[in-house]
Amino acid sequence: MQLPRARSTAPAQLPHLPPEIWDQILDAATYVPYSLAPEILERSCLIGHPYNSECRAALWSALLTKGTIVRVCKQWWYIAIRHLYRAIYIRDARDVLCLRNTLEKYADGNGTVAGVEPLGLWTQRADIVFDDTSTVDEESLAGIFGFLPNLAVFSGTFSSTDSITCLQPTVIALLDCAPSLRVFDWSISDDNALEPRIVRRFEALLKDLPQLHTLNFPSLLQLPDGTITNSTLTSVHTLCLRDLVREVRWREEENKMRLNLRELVLYAPPRWQELSWRGFFHHYGPYFTSVQLRAISDPGLIPVYLPVVNQMCPNLRRLTLFVPSFSDIPISDTPASDIPPIEYLGLSVRQLQCRSMYETLFSCLAVLKEELPTLHVVQLLDRQTVEDLLKYNLPLLSHAVEQGLIGDAFRLVDHDGNLLSVKLMEVKSAGN
Repeated sequence: MQLPRARSTAPAQLPHLPPEIWDQILDAATYVPYSLAPEILERSCLIGHPYNSECRAALWSALLTKGTIVRVCKQWWYIAIRHLYRAIYIRDARDVLCLRNTLEKYADGNGTVAGVEPLGLWTQRADIVFDDTSTVDEESLAGIFGFLPNLAVFSGTFSSTDSITCLQPTVIALLDCAPSLRVFDWSISDDNALEPRIVRRFEALLKDLPQLHTLNFPSLLQLPDGTITNSTLTSVHTLCLRDLVREVRWREEENKMRLNLRELVLYAPPRWQELSWRGFFHHYGPYFTSVQLRAISDPGLIPVYLPVVNQMCPNLRRLTLFVPSFSDIPISDTPASDIPPIEYLGLSVRQLQCRSMYETLFSCLAVLKEELPTLHVVQLLDRQTVEDLLKYNLPLLSHAVEQGLIGDAFRLVDHDGNLLSVKLMEVKSAGN
């Protein structure tokens, strides 16, 4: 029996669209919010852990999508290749060697596809995530950054002592990116103390970063002589610190140097060194208009920090608290006189909240509205928290609106800045 002949099929044809339209489509398909400059500069609360774990998962997913797109056809390769190398992700020794070789070949004009400009010109963000088993060639890792002249965001996470040895050659190599670097986010575990020579190299690098906006480097205060210089932080807007392990000195001759410093992100340490922190805030406090206190592990430290911040940061307008639960908001433990006269309060919780915790939230808001007349905006920074409030605790939000607790004068907004009172009306309208 003769089988019927297969029906002939015409090859698939891509829609005839201008390359600019395809470029926008590919950008939308692989977009990761607040991962690149300048967007990331608007959300300094998204620097460091735990945001890195969330952002990097999205970046990795986007990278896989881009890798699939460039394989569709030659036309799409030319359009999508800039997106593929816009944010690079390095996980192990194989990634280091492959990326180094590819960037070098295209920089020398010997890439697989002829006539393509160096791929490193497109790179705006680089993430390095090594685990305890990583054994990486330091020179190859450092060599990558020589091909990234437009790098704006550098983020590295290291969990082993051996991996920290990669810092020195990397810091030296980052000098090639100095004019463009806006964010430096280097995270290490608490038990990884850096050698003084590495810290000195890093201090020298900081002085050569004219556009550096956000700095997260826990070992910044481990400088060999215990001295912080204003020239080290000239361009920094947002400074992320973990601890002051000893009393830090400042050079008096630099007191008149103008700084761009406006925001402090403080990972509340397990040790409270009052003299060190009072010295720090005495020197830098007048610059700060925004302070973030991240006290996920020990929220009881917040009432200890707040009086110092209130006394020594006279220009503070924004305060953000990272706590395990709404019950850890330190309203009952902190006298009203110790709470800074802020205009904005950001709240982030890292645990799922039950109904009683949301009741605690609105009780705290009532106290704040009464005792802190300068406060006009309270923002819930976690998407899941907002979704739970609108889905499972809508009566609490409705009651707060009906009682006049939140409204136009005292605004409660979501993670994107939208009024929750408006969200409430939208949810009710959709349910009718």
